[in-house]
Amino acid sequence: MIPTNLFMEKEMSASFQKKSSQIFLTLFIGIIVISFVMSGPFFGTGTPDTIGTVGPHDIKVREFNAEIQRQSQFYAQIFKGGQPLTSNELAQYKVYDSAVRNLVSSKLKMILAEESGIAVGSEAIKEDIKKAPYFLTNGQFDITKYKTLLSYNQLTPEDFEEDTLHRLRDQKLQALNSEISFSPELIATLNTLYKEKRLTNIITISAEDIKKTLTISKKEISDYLAVDVNKKRIEAAFNARKESLSQKEQIQARHILITVKDGNEKAALTKAQNISKGLTIKNFAKKASEFTDEPSGKTTGGNLNWVARGQMVPEFEKALFAMKTGEISAPVKTEFGYHLILAEAKKEAKEAKLADFEAKIASEFIQKEKDVKDLLSQAVTEVTERLNSNRPLKELKQKYNLSIKDNITVNKLEGFGADQAFKQDFVSEIFSKEKGVFTVNEGTKVILVQSAPTTDLGKDYDLSTLKNMVATKTITTMIEKLGESYSFKQNKFARLPNQ
Repeated sequence: MIPTNLFMEKEMSASFQKKSSQIFLTLFIGIIVISFVMSGPFFGTGTPDTIGTVGPHDIKVREFNAEIQRQSQFYAQIFKGGQPLTSNELAQYKVYDSAVRNLVSSKLKMILAEESGIAVGSEAIKEDIKKAPYFLTNGQFDITKYKTLLSYNQLTPEDFEEDTLHRLRDQKLQALNSEISFSPELIATLNTLYKEKRLTNIITISAEDIKKTLTISKKEISDYLAVDVNKKRIEAAFNARKESLSQKEQIQARHILITVKDGNEKAALTKAQNISKGLTIKNFAKKASEFTDEPSGKTTGGNLNWVARGQMVPEFEKALFAMKTGEISAPVKTEFGYHLILAEAKKEAKEAKLADFEAKIASEFIQKEKDVKDLLSQAVTEVTERLNSNRPLKELKQKYNLSIKDNITVNKLEGFGADQAFKQDFVSEIFSKEKGVFTVNEGTKVILVQSAPTTDLGKDYDLSTLKNMVATKTITTMIEKLGESYSFKQNKFARLPNQ
């Protein structure tokens, strides 16, 4: 832990322009993840700074929220073209569970680095930060930019310097494990392991997900609400969710973006004005696909879906929320260029009322208290039978709220990779047979892996890639062993969103 900011700067500037939800600020991708510290999905009572510990290391709320943000953006890009995930989709993709798992792994890696005697001095941290391109102005470290960007990402200098320490230590740990002498025979053996593959489907059957499928009767809800302590629980849960349950003022919008090329603003404005002359509500989507300079807009007809205040840059937002339904704007200038905006529909702001959500929240509470042990066992039996007979799971997916990942290629060298945290002995079991259904029982959750051969062998890896891969696999195995001694202990005052 670094006790003080290396640059001795304590005051942070919070003035930084809001991002557009469609044209996302990419400056910090991979380095600083925009945090949910103030508005994220975590909620709890008591001590809000951490969600738990792994050995001597805290998992901070900001880390948890940032990891959720990172994974949410990943799944949103893959499955929704960049549009934000709903609360149901966050649960469907197991984002909260995965966030905890990844953060536990990162803390175990810290412990591994510490126990391996890997140290990083304060000067190395300082120099690394000073060389970061996003903190430079005309090639020189800019302390104002440093403070402003950290403030925008809701990070203190101490936070960022600590993150830098762990990143540099991780790099040293990876490099240390990459310093292996690779003979031609070893390279050939590793590539043979890489080319031994299986095509898998991963089905997760969770007691919590099954509970959500249960139908709760009106009488059960009425009886539950008749108990005063339950009424208070419902009210507290409603108040915690009220902001998200309330409907914000939103406008369903499309836009056509004309970017400024080679600094020629006049040409961009003229082009936008010429396009606007022939624009109508009916042809807007077609014209957007034809003329917009926003890559995703070419396939969506410039669709922005429902936009709430605070999502777009100020100039765009001001113009959009001043428009009437069905209106098309004149060219609107922002830092991204000139926009032609169509306001397709509007939703007025509506504050959530307890009476409208009381029964729904009560139903959720009752579901959580149900014992579904027998139903979980039944689901495992039915899904296993379907997999063994190669019959579709569509009906059972809905019946038991299954989470399914199809066509995941696994190789003997890497296993399932970081996305699916199976232990090495389970991976070895899968490769012990040409095909079959394999089970991991975690008590309240059962994972079934259907495995079959694949002809997609791929090309040989080069030496550099093999070294990194072996280093990663070595570290993963050591972390797995460390996990037997250092388990995750949740803060008793913290309630995670999936609980």
